[in-house]
Amino acid sequence: TAQFYWWIGHVMVLVFGTTYYAKRPFGWQTANWYYTKAYMGALMSYAIVIYKTYGPPQLNLAFLHRLIVDENVEYLLLAFFWLMMKPMVVTLLPFVVFSLFHVITYTRSTLIPAVFPGVTAEIQRVRQEERSGTVRTGLSAAGRVSKYMGDWSSKYYSPALREVGVWEVAVVGAWIVLGAVTFQTPLLAPPFYFQFLRMRYALSAPTRAAFRRVRGFLDNMLTPPSASASVPGLVTDSYIRVRDFLIKIGDVIMDPAAQQQQQQPQPQR
Repeated sequence: TAQFYWWIGHVMVLVFGTTYYAKRPFGWQTANWYYTKAYMGALMSYAIVIYKTYGPPQLNLAFLHRLIVDENVEYLLLAFFWLMMKPMVVTLLPFVVFSLFHVITYTRSTLIPAVFPGVTAEIQRVRQEERSGTVRTGLSAAGRVSKYMGDWSSKYYSPALREVGVWEVAVVGAWIVLGAVTFQTPLLAPPFYFQFLRMRYALSAPTRAAFRRVRGFLDNMLTPPSASASVPGLVTDSYIRVRDFLIKIGDVIMDPAAQQQQQQPQPQR
């Protein structure tokens, strides 16, 4: 089925992405092959889920708007962009983390029950016994694996998404800016990635929370009274200007109507 090939795509991201990070310290030439294959898996998975959601493309504005606000479309475009660019070690990690949880979920909910049909009922029975405090039956090996995967995913999914959000905002964002300034990455990369972050900020509460965490950390490090006395005043002043500018952009993203009202000429009195 299409969902199985969607899973295969995420397996590719997980396996090739993990191999890329394992081989990267020993030489980028061989590692880059795995980098490329990981992004090909990401494109495969996102394309399948988008097609299953929306069907064949339609030439109308309503269809285009639905695509624009879909996070799967955003990550499909981002994966394609990174695939076309010179490999950057920091960009692949979020895709690997996403794929890890997708692979676990599909394996636990679809593959294991397909091979061991009684596993789902077995786990449900044990969970009911745990809630009632009377655990009388054990689990088969397949049941234990499935339950462990479900418990592990439930425990770490939300924290992982929070950390990925911070990684996307702080690490990837800083890497791209520094790369552009030092001419290590194309000048097209910062505006493209910041457009991606703008869409994520508008549509994703975890991304907005990530921006708040990064701001809190930098405020603590660079602004009085918590900043170290060794931090130059020029650094603090520059940071405050950039921070306030980005806050204004965020306000516009979340409430464009209010910004338009502010820009309208005031009536003469």
